[in-house]
Amino acid sequence: MLFETIEVETRDEYKGSQEPVSFVWRGERHRVDQIVDRWYEGRIDSTRMPMLYFRVKTQTGQILILRYHEFFRAWSIRV
Repeated sequence: MLFETIEVETRDEYKGSQEPVSFVWRGERHRVDQIVDRWYEGRIDSTRMPMLYFRVKTQTGQILILRYHEFFRAWSIRV
C-alpha cells in the first residue's frame, strides 16, 4: 500500500488520533461526511508501530482510507 502525507483537522481540532472531520490532499480540502469503519494495528505486537485507520466517506461521495501513525504523529492517505 502506498500512502501520501496529508493535513487533517480532527473533531476537537487536535492533530492527534481523534476522528478526522476534514483533510487537505493535493491542495484540495475534503470534508468527512461519515466514518464508515475504523481499525488499528500494532498495539498488541510490540514489534509493530501503532497505527489507526479510518475508512471515510467525503461529502462528494469518495471512500478513502486515512491513517494516523501514532509514533510520528502523522496523517496519511492511501493512494
